[in-house]
Amino acid sequence: MKLGISMLVVGLLIAGLGVFLWDPGSSARYWLEPYNELQNIALYASIGKGLTVFGGGLSIGGIVRMVVKR
Repeated sequence: MKLGISMLVVGLLIAGLGVFLWDPGSSARYWLEPYNELQNIALYASIGKGLTVFGGGLSIGGIVRMVVKR
């Protein structure tokens, strides 16, 4: 049960960071202002998408582990 909860929490944190980097309307746009070349913006958006997918999968895995373990 502890492993499932920790997977859920860590996954949600990673997914939140990914959404922060992926969403162009977030404050990441101002945080990345010095690096506003098109290639860098595309790089950060793709890293954000990857982190969102990975974190979401980790969270779902944590939920499944808690349900199966019970």
